[in-house]
Amino acid sequence: MNANDIQEKFKGVQDRICAFLNEHNGQSFHEDLWEYDKGKGGGRTRVWDGGDLIEKAGVNFSGIEGGSLPAAAATQFKLPDGTPYSATGVSLVIHPWNPHVPTIHMNIRYFEAGPKAWFGGGIDLTPTYAVKDQIIGFHQKLNDVCDESGQDYANDKKTCDEYFYLKHRDETRGVGGIFFDHLQDDLEKQLNYCLNLGNAFNDLYEPFIVENRNREYSEAQRDFQLWRRGRYVEFNLVYDRGTIFGLQSQGRIESILMSLPAVAHWKYNHQVEPGTPEAELTDFYLKPQDWVGM
Repeated sequence: MNANDIQEKFKGVQDRICAFLNEHNGQSFHEDLWEYDKGKGGGRTRVWDGGDLIEKAGVNFSGIEGGSLPAAAATQFKLPDGTPYSATGVSLVIHPWNPHVPTIHMNIRYFEAGPKAWFGGGIDLTPTYAVKDQIIGFHQKLNDVCDESGQDYANDKKTCDEYFYLKHRDETRGVGGIFFDHLQDDLEKQLNYCLNLGNAFNDLYEPFIVENRNREYSEAQRDFQLWRRGRYVEFNLVYDRGTIFGLQSQGRIESILMSLPAVAHWKYNHQVEPGTPEAELTDFYLKPQDWVGM
């Protein structure tokens, strides 16, 4: 196993997901091929700015080399400044038109820096109007991915709940998923974990598309979706490690900020009515739950 082999396998994950999204969206992506001007390598940025399903989405591949590992990537390792590194990964975010189809994010990544090499990744779901059975099914499938990969779902689910948490709002970003980082024991096994997750994406997300994309929604529900998207933006710009790494490594800014929605709203001191589906989102769904155990 070497970095080039991993890059080719990650490109395969990107291709598979992009074909799936093209099929459901009725409109293909726009692709930018770019080179990393602060080091070596580059990537393939693929973006949708419309279609039947997608308001904005991106599925990005990158493989870069640099002269000094940014601090955001070395949170567990005491690597000295100036440690050369290589990094490769696939990252995606999908913001659908319909408020009943959730936003979703996934990332798989591999780093080499000095004597260290490790994998990381994860997936998390951010609904506006949640359907409990669908969320339970999503987590059950993630449990199966972890079992197939020899990983601890409960641990990676807990890590996800803790990571995708807006401290200043005292709420999770969504209904969680799994999250893992700095996996350095048995790299072949950890590569398979990343690939198993990446290749499961289509099956994980398709039920939300098929069951929800044609549900009618009101102007008020669309407005609530845009207000909730503001929280998504807050997390990505304040806490997200991948965004911070991209900025610190002086990466391609258009690719780094691809994760932001086309439209989001902020309202001063906005409150939702108690007892409504909008209130249920924060009162129940945006708190860690034992979804598989339900």
